[in-house]
Amino acid sequence: MIPALRTAQDPTRFSLEFIRTVMLLLCLVGWVMYPLELLLLDHWTEAWQSRIPFFVAVPGFVFTLWVLFDRKTPWVRWAFIVTMWASVLTGILGAYFHLVWNFEGEIAWEFEAAMEAMAGSRPVLAALAFTHMGVTGLLSIYRAR
Repeated sequence: MIPALRTAQDPTRFSLEFIRTVMLLLCLVGWVMYPLELLLLDHWTEAWQSRIPFFVAVPGFVFTLWVLFDRKTPWVRWAFIVTMWASVLTGILGAYFHLVWNFEGEIAWEFEAAMEAMAGSRPVLAALAFTHMGVTGLLSIYRAR
């Protein structure tokens, strides 16, 4: 992204590359800050599932940083895309499991019960931060043909 930004020939291309770079920089900050927040909240528990966000964040950070400087190498591009899709899936599954665990017993999908579970002790929307980072990363590398 940064090389493309530096070599942009016209204002439209520069604007596009600037927006892509800013999106990737926001993603990069997210890859550092969300796991740090989880670490501070003691999300690293005995259950192996609590470690999944950390395992996704490491390649997420590495490939986001790499794509900032080299998006043309095919395997780097594909590794970044796969990692972003893994982040999207992690966020969706995390939100689902947070919601299910918030029921703490019998699952009732009626509106009131589901809304009560959404506001439970495990933040459902927090898991979707990984979905947000994955979608942002995918949008930043998308090339219209």
